[in-house]
Amino acid sequence: MRWISAESDTDWGIVIGRFYSFAGDRSCWSWCYLIWLSKDSPSAVWTSADIAWEDDLEPISEEADL
Repeated sequence: MRWISAESDTDWGIVIGRFYSFAGDRSCWSWCYLIWLSKDSPSAVWTSADIAWEDDLEPISEEADL
């Protein structure tokens, strides 16, 4: 998965978990995903994992040229 962004240098990685949580900014419950970042992901220099709301992610294929 990767974060939806107009930028070409967005983070990406593999989903290793998910949880249902209240999104205060949306005033509703939603899925939140735990992402193990690819070693080539921009943020991987300072962290190995991150979380993201379902609406902020999009699937990518392994063949994608990142």
